[in-house]
Amino acid sequence: MDSGSLRFIVIDGSTVQEPGATGTTYRLHIAIDLISLSVCQVEVSTDKIGESLDHYTLVSGDVVLIDRGYNSPKSLVPFLDRGGDILLRYNAHSMNLFETNDADDLIKIDWEARLKTLAKQPECIKAYLCHSNKRIPVFLHAIPLPPEKAAEARRRAKQRSKKKQADEKTLYLSEWVLVSGS
Repeated sequence: MDSGSLRFIVIDGSTVQEPGATGTTYRLHIAIDLISLSVCQVEVSTDKIGESLDHYTLVSGDVVLIDRGYNSPKSLVPFLDRGGDILLRYNAHSMNLFETNDADDLIKIDWEARLKTLAKQPECIKAYLCHSNKRIPVFLHAIPLPPEKAAEARRRAKQRSKKKQADEKTLYLSEWVLVSGS
């Protein structure tokens, strides 16, 4: 492949269960070129290996579309630092993003508080993804769900909660679609 060509790559992982298994046996990792709809890479791993960009051969100029399972600065920052770009369904519970104050100090974003300032209006928020002394600028697009979809998202969040009751932060965040890009 020409290292100067632009590729849009959709990346995801899935679980595989052997017949009769009660849990995950293997994990399937796959990358598909969105333009040609061709498979770029497939890997099967044990159930102990999670979703990570480290599984894939990505080059400068690649644009990857990834879901919330890839919210890990440890694999995102090196890829972004090499000249790649991401479009990521952001999970505020599993990965921190930061803003700066007037003194250019990094401050962890409290997404519940930050989104409440938006009064249910969409917004693009400049933020930073940080890992190992690297500070990568990203943008987070916060889009509120329509009322009927927000109610459904809250219901699903309550069902998924391992606790007796989902906390208010989880319920509030479930009413938003958060997409981050570099």
